[in-house]
Amino acid sequence: MSYSLEQVQQASRLFFDLLRRKVISLDDPAAAECLQDTVAYDALQYVAKEAGCRIMNSGHRLHLLVSPIGSGFASNFTQLRNKYSRIERKTHLHIINVIILVFLAEMDQDEQHFKPGQDSMSYIQLSDQVSALFQTWIGMDEDGSFSKQWRLDIQAMHRVWTSLYMQTRSQEEGDSLTRGAGSRIGLIHEGMKLLEEEHLVFISENEKRIFPREELYERMRYLYHDVDRYKELKALIGRTRSEQEEEAHAAH
Repeated sequence: MSYSLEQVQQASRLFFDLLRRKVISLDDPAAAECLQDTVAYDALQYVAKEAGCRIMNSGHRLHLLVSPIGSGFASNFTQLRNKYSRIERKTHLHIINVIILVFLAEMDQDEQHFKPGQDSMSYIQLSDQVSALFQTWIGMDEDGSFSKQWRLDIQAMHRVWTSLYMQTRSQEEGDSLTRGAGSRIGLIHEGMKLLEEEHLVFISENEKRIFPREELYERMRYLYHDVDRYKELKALIGRTRSEQEEEAHAAH
């Protein structure tokens, strides 16, 4: 398909705007203008593909998705991977991935009753859930078969997580949470900042809570729900939590 100079310019402007903003409403004049011209919108898809990206249209917003391999642009995730390049640091990266998965699994439950500005998790809640998850998984990984089955280095992640400084609810209430690299809250903050920089969550520093944006639900609905690895790990986290709740109920 051939494109006019005007259509290429229109597509390029919108692409670089998406590169800067990550997500753009369909009501935005630049997006609306491009969507009205099917050839210009095709040119946008072409420009994105050549840059190692793709455009996701949720029906409400355009999302720019960076391909994990072969992209001309580094995403927040690839930048983080470069930042944590040493062996021990890679374990931190793996823990951050689990932290994000735990948060997504919690948010990805009752989308129909999502309340913008109300649904949220505190840093301490997320820390407690990750701790409980690792505690259960390490008990299932005595011979390493659990790690092998799920392609997760449970032993290394559990060792690093338990070595990190653990902060309490009283510290949260007293506004004394620290986000240093040596604390669990610090690692959680790193993970949540990745989502915030992609405009998927809002972090309230005063309340020390993470609020999902509607864009996060669009990303889950139109992207994550089609990713087998996400579905497998989300189901695993759900089963683990159900078993924990059953054991806690039986103990009482």
